[in-house]
Amino acid sequence: MTSSIEITSPRDPALVPFDRLVEILLAAFAFQDDIVDPPSSAKSVNIAELQWRFARDTLFLAHDSAGRVIGQVWVEDVGKDAYLYKLSVDPSIQGGGIGKALVEAACAHAESAGKENMRLHVRVELTGNIAFFKSRGFEIAGEGVHDGYDRTTFWKMARPLRLAKTA
Repeated sequence: MTSSIEITSPRDPALVPFDRLVEILLAAFAFQDDIVDPPSSAKSVNIAELQWRFARDTLFLAHDSAGRVIGQVWVEDVGKDAYLYKLSVDPSIQGGGIGKALVEAACAHAESAGKENMRLHVRVELTGNIAFFKSRGFEIAGEGVHDGYDRTTFWKMARPLRLAKTA
C-alpha cells in the first residue's frame, strides 16, 4: 500500500482540507470510546483547533493515488526533541503501511531539524498502538497521569533520532 501513497507537508493553510482531517481523526479514534479512561481529547477536535495547530506545528498528510487525504500526523517542536501526535489513518484502509510512512516522514523531518528524540504519549489500554510504536523504534520512557486520576493513564514513549557520536 505504501508504494501508492504520497506524503506531503503543506505550508499553505488554503491547501489543507481541515474538514477531512477532522473526519479522519474522529473516525480513527472512535474505537477508543469504550477502552480509554479518560476519554480521548481527539473526540472534541474541530476545524478551528486544527487551524490553530497548523499555525504552530508541522503537518504531514498521506494522499492516495487519486490525491485524496487518507492520513495525517502532527509534529510539535519541543526544544531538543519533537512530539508526534494525532497520528490517524482512514479506518477503511488501515493496515497498509500508511501510519508507518507518516511516522517515518515525521521522524525524518525532526531529525533533519536537529532534534534528538521523537516523543509521544499513548494510552496504557491501547496495547496495539503501543506495539505499533515499538515496531517503529519507540520505547517506553516514562509514565503519565491525567489530572484527577491516581493511576498511570498513558505511557511516554521516545525514539532516538540521532546516533551518538563516537570518538
